[in-house]
Amino acid sequence: MSDTISTEATFAWCSALSEIKSRGVKIAPRGKPTLEVAQRTDVVSMRRPVTLVPRRALSYRFMAAEAYWILSGSNRVDEIARYNLRMLEFSDDGQTLFGAYGPPVVDQLPYVVDKLTVDESSRQAGLTIWRQKPPDTRDPPCTVAMWFMIRGDRLNAHVFMRSNDVWLGWPYDVFSFSMVAHLICCRLNAQPGRLSVISPGTLWLTAASSHLYEENMEGVTFIQADGDPLRRQAATPSALHTDEAALMTTLAQLRDSSPGDSLRWWAS
Repeated sequence: MSDTISTEATFAWCSALSEIKSRGVKIAPRGKPTLEVAQRTDVVSMRRPVTLVPRRALSYRFMAAEAYWILSGSNRVDEIARYNLRMLEFSDDGQTLFGAYGPPVVDQLPYVVDKLTVDESSRQAGLTIWRQKPPDTRDPPCTVAMWFMIRGDRLNAHVFMRSNDVWLGWPYDVFSFSMVAHLICCRLNAQPGRLSVISPGTLWLTAASSHLYEENMEGVTFIQADGDPLRRQAATPSALHTDEAALMTTLAQLRDSSPGDSLRWWAS
């Protein structure tokens, strides 16, 4: 699949909001009024993973910080809370987050890379986030598994979520999942004797529950009425899928970047 505007994160996010608002079913988990569409899939270009809707006022510093936090394998809440204090609310012990993606991702990434190195057509290159019989926790992970396949020199990702808050979490999730794929590409491209470059391709994000909480519906209405233009964003720099050090350094620097910073490739 080519990287067209129809698969950019901005377009996919706006489409998801519209779909859930128009055909969502009312439910109330934990007593919170919610609109839900079950078993839906979003399709996003991982070279254009940044949601660009000014009225949403996303924190791009937190977006980069969360991706770096995951790729570094951390579960320490203090390392991510400095970019988003709300993360403290989900810690059971004030020190770690039970549902942090970093530890299982980093632990299983060598397996994924090995499978794709031995057989580029492999269908076994996956990792799991969900734990069997998890304990009571403030932070049950929303993501169940990530699967990766190489087709035509593109690394595609298939991510399965039990729960996807499309307003609050989706833009950050799509960016983080895309950066995991970039890291895998870096490691594949670093293999001795590789003749072709593997680039990040398409993300298929499937959620058992894609939903919007009633408390966020006013924001959705404002965005739809505002008609934010779908600005074509630049693709991720090639160094981010060919050089692991460059990827990690860039994410680390983006954590403290500001609007207008040249590091923000998506705004160029």
